[in-house]
Amino acid sequence: MRPRSFVPCVLCVLCVLCVLPVTGPAALGQASADPEPGVNPQAAALSVFAERVADYMELRSRLAAQMPPLSQTATPEELDRYREELAGAIRKARAHARQGDFFTPAVVPQFRTIIRNDLRSREARDAMAALQDVPPTLSLRVHASWPRNAPRATVPARLLNNLYHLPEGLEYRFIGRHLVLLDITADLIVDYVTNVVPSSIRRR
Repeated sequence: MRPRSFVPCVLCVLCVLCVLPVTGPAALGQASADPEPGVNPQAAALSVFAERVADYMELRSRLAAQMPPLSQTATPEELDRYREELAGAIRKARAHARQGDFFTPAVVPQFRTIIRNDLRSREARDAMAALQDVPPTLSLRVHASWPRNAPRATVPARLLNNLYHLPEGLEYRFIGRHLVLLDITADLIVDYVTNVVPSSIRRR
């Protein structure tokens, strides 16, 4: 009687192993890239915005600490020079900055909805009054200085209260229909999002 060959058995085992699901590190890494169940996408997007704001403020503080301190009795010329030097240091440190670093595609709808709902909830006269000092549309660019002769209209208090609260030194401003994230110490446009103000309101 001839001994039974073990080759077919080995082939069968290999075939079974090939069709089993992968449970090694590669599979675990793929699973970890998926969003965690139960996480609110809006909250997650706003959390990213907040983290990037905090990182920017930490960077700006570190750069400012490397500069000669500004005297409390500094002249307007000294203030301008300090502002320009700080802005230059920020531009160098964030050489690859671009639009959307803070106002990411995931968080922009929240800002746009809050602003539009606020303006549409006002009477036409109130909505126009809220935007009466807003400068007309100008060329926007990340790391550009605020236009020297453009007014700096403050965001209405009720609207500001509904937006994410910024740390001291960063402010929201409007230019035309666009929302700007402005570093008021360095006089620097940090980021911006376009067309947050309904065109119908700007035409009234």
